[in-house]
Amino acid sequence: MTPRRRKRDSFLPWVQLAVDAASIHLLLRACFWFRFSSQLFASQLSPLDYPVYFRSFHFILLVLICFFRFYGLYRSSKFYSFASEALKIVKAVAVTILVIMALTFFIRGFSFSRTFLVMIGAVLAAGVSLARYWLGLVIMVIDKKRGSFRNIVIIGCDETSRKLVHYFRRSPRISARVVSFLDDTLAQGSRFEGVSVEGRVQTLPNYLKSRREVHEVILAAQGLSQETVLRIIYECEKELVAFRWATDVFGLITAKMSMTYTGGVPVLSFTDSPLADWESRVLKRAMDMTLSLAALFILSPVFLILATLVKFSSPGPIFYGQRRIGEDGKQFVLLKFRTMGVNAEAATGPVWAKENDPRRTPLGAFLRSHNLDELPQLWNVFKGDMSLVGPRPERPVFVSQFKENIPRYMARHTIRSGITGWAQVHGLRGNTSIEERTKYDLYYIENWSFWLDVKILFMTFFARHNAY
Repeated sequence: MTPRRRKRDSFLPWVQLAVDAASIHLLLRACFWFRFSSQLFASQLSPLDYPVYFRSFHFILLVLICFFRFYGLYRSSKFYSFASEALKIVKAVAVTILVIMALTFFIRGFSFSRTFLVMIGAVLAAGVSLARYWLGLVIMVIDKKRGSFRNIVIIGCDETSRKLVHYFRRSPRISARVVSFLDDTLAQGSRFEGVSVEGRVQTLPNYLKSRREVHEVILAAQGLSQETVLRIIYECEKELVAFRWATDVFGLITAKMSMTYTGGVPVLSFTDSPLADWESRVLKRAMDMTLSLAALFILSPVFLILATLVKFSSPGPIFYGQRRIGEDGKQFVLLKFRTMGVNAEAATGPVWAKENDPRRTPLGAFLRSHNLDELPQLWNVFKGDMSLVGPRPERPVFVSQFKENIPRYMARHTIRSGITGWAQVHGLRGNTSIEERTKYDLYYIENWSFWLDVKILFMTFFARHNAY
């Protein structure tokens, strides 16, 4: 790594720490003035109580900085987008406020305002995130002027490489850029996604020696021999260049791996999903039951209107039940408002819906284009057949095909299926790549959190790609 970049990466966390500490202190003082001194709210606090609060601010700052450290917000090597950084800040603030609230129960002779704690929680989450955002913009401008980018070489030119190039271009805050590719299938001097192909994989040693400005190598090529992969790792270490390995190189689509030692032998295995813990499953199920019941009650007039329209728009039942494969490979009946004529698949057998599908009724086309036909699945969620968020369930005939052709496809069935999911909010609905959908579904399973579910539900309302 170049001295300029190394100095930048070593110095940046201290700048972030200083900005965080200043922001937290100022926000706490501002909240205190707004709540107790602005005369906008009735306050029982006397001036004699002020020093107690001011001393507590130092403790809050220390605890919050510790949780920022715990959530990795001072690791300059991590590529955090603003959204992911803000989410980590929200988590750290929430935990800090819970810790402070718990401690106040043990303080005798002084009553700490719980309302004030909730207020500073909201203000700190928003304020520190905004301060970090502006700091990121300033750093981005400085990096651009100094030419202090994190220069990346990608080995292999494929779909994974394409996604990486696009990600770095869309995320200027991280000050990283792909400077070249090494690939055995494209000619030297050709361009892939606007970036030059500088040679073949075996030229990596000479390339790194001649290009001292390279900071990182990402291996995205698939099918390389073990010997070749080890040689790449050794060459990167020799030149003090960081090495990363794109997950798809295993041919396993996406997976978090953990290492354990069995008889002194290192053994890799897939990391369990957070939903393997009973507490997480209870939390997710509680959210499903609460929100689905509330939605069924609130949307009951909509259900009545749609049911009436379906009944009188075409012959046949109001609802359409279709067998799907859910958690642990069990079958259940998925409910929809009927959008096609009766026995629509009598002549074709099970097939995917397609654009301008002639089997749809006029009303059905409208319902499908606005996802209104999916509303009865709220009952599936309440019953426990499905979850609000999770991999979309498929029909048994398609599952039988996909599990033979798509690596790790059946791993999607380790949790409840969902009405919406991480793949769907990224446009992977209907007749789209099953392999791409599986990647997103497995990412969701292995990175599940309560806040990720909330994020997906929020994104669902703004998703533009609907079913045919």
